[in-house]
Amino acid sequence: MNDTTEKALELGFSSVGIVPAEHPFEWSREVQRRIDESLIPEEEWSRRNLKHDPAEVIADAKQVLILVGSHEPFKEPFPPGIAVYSSHYQEYPRYLEKAESFAGWLRSHGINAVVTSKLPLKHLAVKAGLGVYRQNSLVCSSDSGSFIILFGIVTDTEIGEATLSDEPLKVASDCADCNKCVYSCPTGAIMPEGTIDLTKCIRAHMGTGTPVPPEIREAYGVRLIGCEICQRICPHNADVLRDLSLPSGEELELFSLPNLLNLGKSPSRKEALNDIADVIGKNYARRNRILGDAVIAAGNMKDPNLLEYLAETLKYPHVPVRAHSAWAIGRIGTPKAKEILLSALQEEKDPMVISEIEAALGELQ
Repeated sequence: MNDTTEKALELGFSSVGIVPAEHPFEWSREVQRRIDESLIPEEEWSRRNLKHDPAEVIADAKQVLILVGSHEPFKEPFPPGIAVYSSHYQEYPRYLEKAESFAGWLRSHGINAVVTSKLPLKHLAVKAGLGVYRQNSLVCSSDSGSFIILFGIVTDTEIGEATLSDEPLKVASDCADCNKCVYSCPTGAIMPEGTIDLTKCIRAHMGTGTPVPPEIREAYGVRLIGCEICQRICPHNADVLRDLSLPSGEELELFSLPNLLNLGKSPSRKEALNDIADVIGKNYARRNRILGDAVIAAGNMKDPNLLEYLAETLKYPHVPVRAHSAWAIGRIGTPKAKEILLSALQEEKDPMVISEIEAALGELQ
């Protein structure tokens, strides 16, 4: 175990734990309960393709190593006109590369080792004694708070003694005396005992490329990917949130709302998307996903100068982008905005978009 820990720290992980490769029945039951109570959309959850058993990763699995990487959040607020994104998405691929290096090191010692992010890693991290659950359902470590990135490595060999925690897999008791995250969540997604209503969670809607309910759109603010509201209010993250910095000016400019909204028609959009992918990852740097959320940010920004871009996204082929665009234009609410909506209503064929245009016009009466 000492060699394993030393290697993990050498690669840049802040801590590592080991748990037996057992089926997480408690976690599976809790997931099913939340699906049954409509707190987790079943179809969306199934698309995540999570594994309920380490044996689904390696047939003869013996142990799971849980690697914890810490990352420093960005200073907020961002400059005006810049869509906010979390540093998590920039750090994730870097830690994935480190995790793969770690697994390669294990394989060089004759151990079959597979990196995965598909197991219930928060559950396993708490079980391994690497942190505790907080009321917002996130795992909080002693040195990095909840600004952490988790990876699992399933092995076919017992490489060390398990680091099992004596603490129950429940929300830390001191959270009940605080509840700041509960009160700060703008959509009321945080429920007792660390249950999250994913139908209300801002982050759960971001980057999906699907229609976002109007009440959730307003709660986005000017965010593009990542929320962090409940993390930034948590007292246990106070030390992590000191002396933060913004991304470079060049990087921030990639996320200016005019640049993002222009992805719908810019001839250089492929190059722009590649640049954005270098920051938030290829999975989220997809044109439909970015546009779908960027127009929401524009609607919350309420800047009339963005109307020329929104008039174009209102014609974009992807239905959720058009639907969000109609809402955003209505939020800006100028006579020009009304003119754009009335014109679009004459051409639009999709029922969802027509409904959004009519609702936006209704707010302008």
